[in-house]
Amino acid sequence: MKTKAFTLIELLVVIAIIAILAAILFPVFAKVREKARQTSCLSNEKQIGLGIIQYVQDNNETYPVNSGQYPNGTGYYWSNGWAVGVYPYVKSTGVFKCPDDPTTATAPFVPISYAINWNLINTTQQGGNNNTAEAIAVQNAPASTVLAFEVQGQSFNPTGLVGNDTSPSATMDGGFWGGRMGNNSGQFATGSDPIKPINNISSGPVHTSGANYLCCDGHAKWLRSASISGGGVAASPVNPEQKPSGGNPTPAAGTSCMDNTGASATTCTNPNTATLTFSSI
Repeated sequence: MKTKAFTLIELLVVIAIIAILAAILFPVFAKVREKARQTSCLSNEKQIGLGIIQYVQDNNETYPVNSGQYPNGTGYYWSNGWAVGVYPYVKSTGVFKCPDDPTTATAPFVPISYAINWNLINTTQQGGNNNTAEAIAVQNAPASTVLAFEVQGQSFNPTGLVGNDTSPSATMDGGFWGGRMGNNSGQFATGSDPIKPINNISSGPVHTSGANYLCCDGHAKWLRSASISGGGVAASPVNPEQKPSGGNPTPAAGTSCMDNTGASATTCTNPNTATLTFSSI
């Protein structure tokens, strides 16, 4: 009695089919895993947002102050800023790290994957004496204003002040203050828009072709960098594209216009080309 077996050709066909299926499915699995990390990161931002909102409610409706000047006037320091202030409300160091952030740290330091909007925590914008944080009452459109966004290469101990607080903060603009965050070693994990290139970009957008952003009203969302206007605070609601005198080097799209094309620094040329802005007014 003869035993029927697979021929070599049949085996090769089966192996080829398995290889084709693997080539199709493996990228899908990778995308699913990345989507899970993106969702976990988004959850972290929402928890941080709730912590900041609670901090604001307990502190005269103002955001954490991030910098100040030494008493003898010899220079500026990063003071007991936003991460230390927010930690008692989130009660976890894990929420400060995005799963896609490769940054490592030695205990008690932990990676800090999120930078706060510099415009909200330093109303003098260029540094100076008696820096004061912004009050939420001056915001025109909290749902359109960035509160925090993703960075890499930063670490700190948010459970207690160890030296100076280097909680990262920046504005995603092309000027000096846009590239300065914490201990100056951080990188933006957002990707850069060709219209408004910024300094210190990581290898690319952290989540596929975009990154997560936390807004001042507490909601968080994924967006591409081209949808974000990343400069300073607008001069006023009636001058949404004009920077105030002595403000950041690059103006932002004011919330009453949201022009993200860089066409003009004084008029609203292309309204609603930005989804979110770093300007609070």
